[in-house]
Amino acid sequence: MTTEENKKTATHILSRDEQFVIRPWSGSGEPVPVVDAKGCNITDAHGKTFLDLTSGYFVNQAGHCHPKVIAATVEQLNKVVQVSGRHTTASVVDLAEKLVEISPDSVHKVFFATGGSEAVEFALKMVRQKTGKSDFASLENGFHGLTLGVLGACGSEKYRKTAGIDLPEQFTRLPSPYPYRCACDGDECTARCLDGVEEILAANPNIGAILAEPAQAAGGLIPSKAWWKRLDEIRKKLGLYLILDEIQTGIGRTGTWFAAEHYDLQPDIITVGKGVSGGVGSLAVVLASNELSCGFYAGTTPTNGGNAVSCAAGLALINVLEEEKLVENARAMGEYFTSAVRKLKDSWIGDVRFFGLLGGVELVSDIENKSPLAKGIVGAIKDHLYQAGMLITVSGPHGNVLRLQPPLSVTAEELDRFIVCLKAALSEIRAAQ
Repeated sequence: MTTEENKKTATHILSRDEQFVIRPWSGSGEPVPVVDAKGCNITDAHGKTFLDLTSGYFVNQAGHCHPKVIAATVEQLNKVVQVSGRHTTASVVDLAEKLVEISPDSVHKVFFATGGSEAVEFALKMVRQKTGKSDFASLENGFHGLTLGVLGACGSEKYRKTAGIDLPEQFTRLPSPYPYRCACDGDECTARCLDGVEEILAANPNIGAILAEPAQAAGGLIPSKAWWKRLDEIRKKLGLYLILDEIQTGIGRTGTWFAAEHYDLQPDIITVGKGVSGGVGSLAVVLASNELSCGFYAGTTPTNGGNAVSCAAGLALINVLEEEKLVENARAMGEYFTSAVRKLKDSWIGDVRFFGLLGGVELVSDIENKSPLAKGIVGAIKDHLYQAGMLITVSGPHGNVLRLQPPLSVTAEELDRFIVCLKAALSEIRAAQ
């Protein structure tokens, strides 16, 4: 199409979006009217191509529209689309078996849901049914979804307020590990961060489990192995179950199938979503131990839980990640990207932390005292990157982390394109201050 035709198409999409769609959020340049997506790139209705460093909001593990995932989807569409939770399909069983195969040995069965928040809610329900206890412990910077049942576990007060009511006090918040901003360095810090946690947990006999992300995607907060070892020892001593929310860290994102592997953790439940179906349909799962799954009564099933098409896509995705060694690529590209950003030696780059391809770049106004860069300046940097064809998000406890979770298929050349744009953005925005 001509430039004028593209403009008309974009205007038509965006005007109707504004009229009919309740948008969850929007920022400068958003929403982008996407008309084509392949690999790590998307194209908008204006004809502009972006490098998508958000993986379509963290779901396209193998990149947008991977041909093998699409082929499996189309094949399943011509067989069975969906049956009720009372019945089953080959694609449901195949995916469940594969997920159990690649997960830690402590989980044995799969419950199918349709989204991450829903999966966490079912995980909580499993623990409550087994223990008769109503409460949980979660981390200060944690994120587990925005539905009412899990919103109380969310570390962000801004998000909790979206409930519109005062939420029940069913979540005891524990300190999040934040190595970059800890008062002391090294593994000593990770041990001291948990001082007093055993007493906090023991003080509430209604706590049945700890709910936590193995590493927090919001801000890229990555605990050390020593931190997780101590917390795991505490919860076992107190007889608490461990629910690992791997909705963002799972399915190869951190350079292993599940981030639990980095810490030698054997959780009782793992929740998985986002990337589990390669972006096809809406799919999430609860991986649970035999102990917790035995006798579990869901009440009913999510209507589209275990959708045959999404499950076929999910199995194809895992096969692609294995065949193309994209889990290994995630690990290698995370290391490459970390090194490349650090080499910029920019005065606003305070920390670079990546766990495979989950993490971010923390921006500060002063490297010595680690003062967070003002949100307005961070927003200007994000906008500059957008204009240069780079899609990212911003997160972190201080709103100063450039959050990057590209498809696991991303190449060094594509990351280099971002590095060039980041260098220019930092330099030009600083000069404008």
